[in-house]
Amino acid sequence: MFTPLHHLKQRITHSLWEADPGYLHLRQGTRTLLASIITLLVCSWPGLYTRVLAGFAAGLVCQGISGINITAQKKTFTIATTALLAYFSLISYVSPYPLVIAIVIICASFSVFALRALGPRYALFPLFVWIMGFMTSLFPSATGTDFIMRLGCIALGCGISFLVYFYLLPPRPLSYFFENIRYFIILVHTRSLTLERQLHQPNPFKGKEKYSLTLRYSLRKYYLHNQTILASFEVADFTRKNLFLSLLASHYLAGKALLMLQDNLITLARGILIEDDQIKIALCQSLKELSAFTQNIDVRASSLKVILKDRTLTCLKSVSTLKELLEKSTLNTVDLVPLYQFINSLNELCDCLCAFAQEPILEAEEASYAQ
Repeated sequence: MFTPLHHLKQRITHSLWEADPGYLHLRQGTRTLLASIITLLVCSWPGLYTRVLAGFAAGLVCQGISGINITAQKKTFTIATTALLAYFSLISYVSPYPLVIAIVIICASFSVFALRALGPRYALFPLFVWIMGFMTSLFPSATGTDFIMRLGCIALGCGISFLVYFYLLPPRPLSYFFENIRYFIILVHTRSLTLERQLHQPNPFKGKEKYSLTLRYSLRKYYLHNQTILASFEVADFTRKNLFLSLLASHYLAGKALLMLQDNLITLARGILIEDDQIKIALCQSLKELSAFTQNIDVRASSLKVILKDRTLTCLKSVSTLKELLEKSTLNTVDLVPLYQFINSLNELCDCLCAFAQEPILEAEEASYAQ
């Protein structure tokens, strides 16, 4: 009973990660929802309009945070909260005057787009501040004690948003960098088995464009996500920083090699070499060995390590077989080029996968992640 449930859980987890690496959008959406719900529950005593504005403000502030590290994100949050409270106060003050409030909202609309030129920090929150002001203009105005209570509830909502964002669901740790590597290795494993199965088909790689597009999408997704994660960390030790940059470079080269491996195999399957039973068997064996080779790589995200379970298994035996067949073949050199390129890409992919096993351990100054 445990095994089927365990496999189901793994499949769901893998599907979620494929759709949203690092759970970036899922985490951000959860933060926004939690901040709004907690604010509505805490602010139970004021009127309905005050509670709605407070919950709305808490969610907007969560969505507007940006920055490459934790310090920058906290600065953005402070600026966004101050701007939101100030703009809310201004809209509340001029709300009795329809002409004035129309002028203020129009001027603020142009200001939002002007502020975007100041840099990435101002890309999101000015728009959300403007939305907050627009929502405020639609609700009945509050004066005196009611205004102070409404302003206090909105400030409380922003404070709750701060706690949810930075402490309840904090920016993700560096371990997600290694999780992406782990899922990339799983991609190599599954893709090699898929390619091997295709070789046994009567018409292999029918619709080859589909294979290239899906693989390019997955490779780009994992690499860009890891690139963003690494850029968000401040590391005092440049040696360790270089180790992680080396891992990122290996990630890129391994993805490139996998893509070339697939392209070369598709070319082989369309040529005359595939008619040779020995070559076809050797190609299938190399893909099986590649899928088995990936299981020799152990990614330990919690300890920031990638290790080889058995360091003696760093070369595929099938590569030697393919080279022997290449040397014995009587075909023209031009006809043998795709097989030669396949062997090179297979060797390069294995070398890049082995390069992951450098066992670096990083102590980042800030466990931060760019949103």
